[in-house]
Amino acid sequence: MRILVTGGNSSVSRYVIPLLSKDYEIITIGRRDCDINLDPNKSLADQLPDKVDIVIHTAAAFGGETDDEIYETEKFNVLNTMNLCFQLKKMNVKHFIHISSIFVHLKDTSPYSSIYSISKRHSEEIVRFCLKREEIPYTILRPSQLYGNDPSFISHHPFLYQIIDIASKGQNVSLYGKQGGSANYLHIKDFSEVLYRVVKNNVFGEYDCTTMTPNTYLEITRHVYELTNNPVTIEFVKDKKESGIVSKYNDTIYKKVNYYPKVSIKDGLSEILNVKQIEY
Repeated sequence: MRILVTGGNSSVSRYVIPLLSKDYEIITIGRRDCDINLDPNKSLADQLPDKVDIVIHTAAAFGGETDDEIYETEKFNVLNTMNLCFQLKKMNVKHFIHISSIFVHLKDTSPYSSIYSISKRHSEEIVRFCLKREEIPYTILRPSQLYGNDPSFISHHPFLYQIIDIASKGQNVSLYGKQGGSANYLHIKDFSEVLYRVVKNNVFGEYDCTTMTPNTYLEITRHVYELTNNPVTIEFVKDKKESGIVSKYNDTIYKKVNYYPKVSIKDGLSEILNVKQIEY
């Protein structure tokens, strides 16, 4: 079987491809350093392989604040996804897997709502519409905040990696509110294993992928101090609101693939601290 992975250099791709390549022929496509490097001057249809069995769509834009950044994010996440969906029938694709985000559940009134969450929600609507129209089975996976020792995660979760950097140096960490806030950090190794099993077991449908319990920033900070043998020095800025997004836990996908996340937040932090080349 042949699998086409879009966004061949994405964080998800770099972790899941080694798992998949043991059983499948993998073809990567993206802007650079892929088997197929997309030429913006050519149509997508002319650059795709003739036949693949599965497409895993990991390519995504993460947004910005300017008019151009907002426009490009919507164009990349929605229109490019639509264009790809139009080509699936021609490639005889039997399973389309779309990597979305837990942020699609954010309400418009949420302070964390952004063009990224909006465009990912739109992309899901496009996948549903196009693939129902083409009668192609699909899977939508919505991971919570993915993290790991790959430097690409730093730009997506600057607060987490700032805590790691400051606490690892034994410096004082400032947390907002009385508890510091919480988030659902899911290790990329766990998500990659889920994705691998979705492919292996032909799991179709739409699923959230989160951690069972939220990770508090207080807990994270204490772990880093402990792992680096530094004294705990934490200041709470109580006049500011706690930061972070906590997602509702749902284990449906884990039951489907017979796998539950195994990497604890402490083990994940230890792995990051042991990678010296990460620059914060």
